[in-house]
Amino acid sequence: MNNSNELNAILKRISENDPYAFRLFYDKFYIQIYRFASYFIKNNETKEEIISDVFFSIWQNRLELLNIDNIVAYLFTITRNRALYYINKSKNIESLIIDDIPLGMASSDLTPEEIYINEELVLAIQSAINELPERCKLIFLMAKEEGLKYREIAEILSISEKTVNAQIVIAIKKLAYILKKKIIVFLAII
Repeated sequence: MNNSNELNAILKRISENDPYAFRLFYDKFYIQIYRFASYFIKNNETKEEIISDVFFSIWQNRLELLNIDNIVAYLFTITRNRALYYINKSKNIESLIIDDIPLGMASSDLTPEEIYINEELVLAIQSAINELPERCKLIFLMAKEEGLKYREIAEILSISEKTVNAQIVIAIKKLAYILKKKIIVFLAII
């Protein structure tokens, strides 16, 4: 059974009030939704509240789940809307953040110097990503970290695919420029 058929089977069971199927659905998407909410909200309690709202909404609307064409885009859209609602409601606009970017782990075979260089490279990449304009950073992370297709990002953010593509191109150019400067400085230090 492929993932799409498996997901459809879970959604069908949820629509039939199966709490076990809902738990499977929750476990499957929790991490993605948490990471996505982190782009908007820093406070962990607030993120948890938003995620609870998202999944509560899914359960409340379980009879309609089979009518949704792209459940992943739907989840991200609900999460974005809940996060933006919270930001607007609280009047305490929080900046986008990156919790952890899995860019590679240090192997036990690496020398201390190699581990140091890897850590510095990861920090340089994180710093460069943080220097991107907010919208550009969000789109870049949705594509590269979440693995969403441009079409899905466009749907979630209510923009065109061309805009998504343009923002990715801008992000890559800016990252290349920023990283080039940072690496030159880093190599001069070593």
